[in-house]
Amino acid sequence: MTVHTSLAGDRVLDALARSEVQRIARRRRRTFWVWTARLIVLVLFLGSWEWAIQVRLIDPFFFSQPTAIGGFLLDEIRDGSIWPHVFVTLRETLVGFALGAAAGVAAGILRMQFPFAADVSNPFLTILNVLPRVALAPMFIIWFGVGEGSKVALAVSLVFFILMLNTEAGIRSLDRELILTMRALGATDRQLFWKVMLPGAVPAIFGGMRLGVVYALLAVVVGEMISARMGLGQRIAFYAASFRAEGVLGTILVLAVIGLTLNFAVVRAESVLLRWKGDAAVSS
Repeated sequence: MTVHTSLAGDRVLDALARSEVQRIARRRRRTFWVWTARLIVLVLFLGSWEWAIQVRLIDPFFFSQPTAIGGFLLDEIRDGSIWPHVFVTLRETLVGFALGAAAGVAAGILRMQFPFAADVSNPFLTILNVLPRVALAPMFIIWFGVGEGSKVALAVSLVFFILMLNTEAGIRSLDRELILTMRALGATDRQLFWKVMLPGAVPAIFGGMRLGVVYALLAVVVGEMISARMGLGQRIAFYAASFRAEGVLGTILVLAVIGLTLNFAVVRAESVLLRWKGDAAVSS
């Protein structure tokens, strides 16, 4: 009987192992075909764009063309003229995002800890949140100068509210029965916060961060386009004033790459943190 039970258990384990291998293989095949389809769509788009320019369906003066944009980027990278602007925009974005995210998360936590203060501040924060801060970019430049400070402040003003609202939403979405159970077991407010509330709000906080990093980049570029000595936004304004469509579109492409890279970094940080959280929960 013991031998038969052992053999049956081995067959079950083998079946589970084969099922897992097949699942991984299917996922890899799907990933391969997804990326292949994306590449095909990109090639068709760029090819159609280039063809439309060649047959004069669209005017290259206004729309440029892929080969001209590629040549522009190669020249900018080869002579190194683009890198100082990339570093300035990236530094302003990261500083504005970090300050706005930290302040937003802290404000969301404090507002949930002190409901009376939250009720008092609600109308004032709502008014500030609905203000079109991007439209107020010229005022930020007047208040903080034409240097990096105005771009960082504009980024902070956008990121702050995104993270504050997401933090509050994450804490509100927690299971109330779990909180009541922890209190019944004698958990203090500090233990409840660090062990339940903050870890439970992490997915919502990182969701806000993925959105916030994009808005930080947007705020910085808008500020640079209005008035700046350096930065990719300043280069877009310069090339637009010079009627160089390939310069404008090429710089926008660089910004798209920066945005994708920052978003990927936030997603990776979220996956690492959530995996650590899961491992900690299992070990405890």
